[in-house]
Amino acid sequence: MLNRKKFQINKSPYYFLLLLLFFNSLLLSQEKKIHFEVLSNPDIRDSWWLEKNNFGIKPNGIDFRLKWNTERQKIKYTFDVISQKDGSYLRESFIKYSFSDKTVLRTGKYYRDFSNYLNDELSSGHMLISKNSQPMPKIGFITSKYVKRNESLNFDFGISHAIFDKNEFYNRPPMLHEKFLYINVNKKDFELSMGFVHEAMWGGSTIDDGSQPDSFSDFLRVFIAEDRKKEDYGSIPSDPGWHPNAIGNHLGIWDISFKKRNKSKITMLYYQHFFEDTSGLRFANKWDGLWGIELINYIEKTNILFEYIDTTNQNINPPYVNDAYYNHTVYKGGWSYKGYTIGNPFLTHNGINPSKVIHVGVSGPILNKYFYTIKASRKINTTDFIKYHLAIKKEISINHMLNFLVFNNDEEIGIGLSLSKIL
Repeated sequence: MLNRKKFQINKSPYYFLLLLLFFNSLLLSQEKKIHFEVLSNPDIRDSWWLEKNNFGIKPNGIDFRLKWNTERQKIKYTFDVISQKDGSYLRESFIKYSFSDKTVLRTGKYYRDFSNYLNDELSSGHMLISKNSQPMPKIGFITSKYVKRNESLNFDFGISHAIFDKNEFYNRPPMLHEKFLYINVNKKDFELSMGFVHEAMWGGSTIDDGSQPDSFSDFLRVFIAEDRKKEDYGSIPSDPGWHPNAIGNHLGIWDISFKKRNKSKITMLYYQHFFEDTSGLRFANKWDGLWGIELINYIEKTNILFEYIDTTNQNINPPYVNDAYYNHTVYKGGWSYKGYTIGNPFLTHNGINPSKVIHVGVSGPILNKYFYTIKASRKINTTDFIKYHLAIKKEISINHMLNFLVFNNDEEIGIGLSLSKIL
């Protein structure tokens, strides 16, 4: 695991409490509210669902969390921090400015502006940007455009720029280029969406290969995933079948979702087809990616989610289809940020691990003022144990919530507890 730089507020949780009191007095004077949580984690810190999709934060004995949200006219402020005994870490924290209800500029540390259908609390994780790593420093612009002659049809577009971390592979951190385009059909009882998302690591300087192309003209080449020029290489291989790769590390998804409404019942179907080059873009890696279905209110106030992940076709026809998902020859840190995989945690950024995974997530109420969340996953193409996470919440009062947590690591079981309060 890579060394992680930490956003240092203070190394002592007691100073975090002082910060809490400061924000409390500040926000109460503005009639605002903040969320405060104390979490006691179990001893088995290597439990799969204790660490995965945990915002890139290694669980400690006791975690303190402070989240603050406020809006003023067109500006939204979000501040979310976790404090442990050895440091503090920012989760999603940003400023969001709305030019209109369809056009937004956001800057800070945040995850993504696409695939809004995905239930991140129950899902195994988005194929490109999940909540498995810390959010990257990013600035992004998104907008939506309706077709005048057909009000049920609209397009969503977004473009972002972000920075990776400096680590044992990079003496100058690479940059991230991100863009997406969706076409959406919105009818009375259903919604259909098809999108294309493109991510590219580029620029920076690596320990092994030195500085990478990072001029504005290079950015334009990254934007269209153009092949490298001969001068980008120190030497050209003599293999007559050799073909230059695109400048940077490119990956993306075809993103398809369908939402059907039947009174209070909602059926959500989605598919994220993953690719890392033009072969995957043309589905030469077959149907690799994330398949999902979520049933909402089929049982009152209950969400039921099923997902299937297949990444076994990434190396089916080398050299034509010869991918190692989330890995890269030049950017040896792969698709990771501060040592954690940025996308779905069942894929690794530091090795090839083709797999087929079944994942289930369920959440809903139990009796009065009790709520539960269950996540369970298992690889089905190899010997594996069921990885599960159970959370039971009890609403003590309007502003207080008690959360009982159960995690496993094979046959080992750990129990955690959290208390949250809205001030």
